[in-house]
Amino acid sequence: MKALILVGGFGTRLRPLTLSFPKPLVDFANKPIYDPTSEALKAIGVDEVVLAINYEPEQLLVMSKFSKDVETNLGIKITCSQETEPLGTAGPLALARDKLVDGSV
Repeated sequence: MKALILVGGFGTRLRPLTLSFPKPLVDFANKPIYDPTSEALKAIGVDEVVLAINYEPEQLLVMSKFSKDVETNLGIKITCSQETEPLGTAGPLALARDKLVDGSV
């Protein structure tokens, strides 16, 4: 089963924490916010996650490094779908469509 996590927001309500750090990796209770989400997805049978990342290239680099750790620890395949320019509210969903649909729909 596949899941899509939208992680591309600017994190304006978490500033100043998100000025130099991606929102999903901000610590909450000594763990990145992203950890409980990925653990919950694994628990319900998700084996592949697509991260919809915004157009900031440095966020892709940081999220890619973090994703490798999650893949190793949880056994979930993680891929990124990155906007090359801001696409609006539903843009990331349309952009990730090919990574979510496996032809069996």
